[in-house]
Amino acid sequence: MRSRSISTAIIIPAYNAAKTIDRTLESAIASVRHCVTAEGFAVDVEIIVVDDVSTDETPALVEAWVPKGPVRLIRNAQNRGPGFSRNEGVRQSRGTFLFFLDADDVFYPNHLHVCLKALTEDDSLGYVFTRMKVDMPMHADWPPSLDESCPINFCVRRVWHDMIQGFVEEEDFRAYRTEDTLYRKCLRDLVRHTKINIETCEQFVSDGNALDRQRAKFAHAKAEWQSKGIDDGFRITPQMEKVVLARLAHVEKLRGG
Repeated sequence: MRSRSISTAIIIPAYNAAKTIDRTLESAIASVRHCVTAEGFAVDVEIIVVDDVSTDETPALVEAWVPKGPVRLIRNAQNRGPGFSRNEGVRQSRGTFLFFLDADDVFYPNHLHVCLKALTEDDSLGYVFTRMKVDMPMHADWPPSLDESCPINFCVRRVWHDMIQGFVEEEDFRAYRTEDTLYRKCLRDLVRHTKINIETCEQFVSDGNALDRQRAKFAHAKAEWQSKGIDDGFRITPQMEKVVLARLAHVEKLRGG
C-alpha cells in the first residue's frame, strides 16, 4: 500500500440520466475499489455528480448512492450544459488528479489504476489517456480519433485543467457539444502526455447523444466521409469560432508563443 493517498476527483455531469446513472456510479465505485484493494493504491476519491436541472429521478437516484461510497450530489441552479457542469464539479472538488465520466458511460475496474499509476510514476506527464470501447459499429479509422477527443478516457492533473481555463461554457458549445474536443486539443497542444494502449472504459450510444448523431459518419472511412460531405450534426457558429481562437491563443501564450 502506498504511504500517501492520491487525491482524486471523478466528475460526472448528469441531465435526465435516470436510466443509466446507477450503472455509471457502480462502475466508478468499482474502479476505485479495484485501485485500492487489488492494486494497493491509497486514493482519496470524491465522486461528484453535477445534476444539470434534471426533470426525472436522477437526483434522487444519486442521493441513494451517498451512503454507499464517496458520492456527492451538486445541483446547478439552472441548466448550463456539460462544460459548465464539469467545471463546477472541479471547482467544488479538492482532487489533484481529475477524471471525467459521462452519466451514460462506464469506467472499467482498471481505469483509475492504469491512469494514476502512469501519472504518479512520471511527473513530467500532464495527462494520460487510454483506449475506449465504443458500443456501436464503426470504420476502423475512427476509434483512435475518439480516443484523442473523448471526455471519459483520460486523467489530467488539476493544474493543467486550470491552466487551460477548463471546459468552455458558452451557449453554442452547449448546443453542439464540442466542448470536450476543444478541451482535449488545448491539453494536447500544451502539455506532455501519453496514450496507454489498454481498454479501460466504454462509451454507449443512446438516442440523440454524440455517437447517435454521428452514426452515418462513423460508418465510412474518414476520406470517404469528407469526400461525400456526410453531415455529422456539428456546426461552428461565429460565437464558437471566436471562443476557439481565443482559447488556442491562450494556449499558445502559455507555450511562450
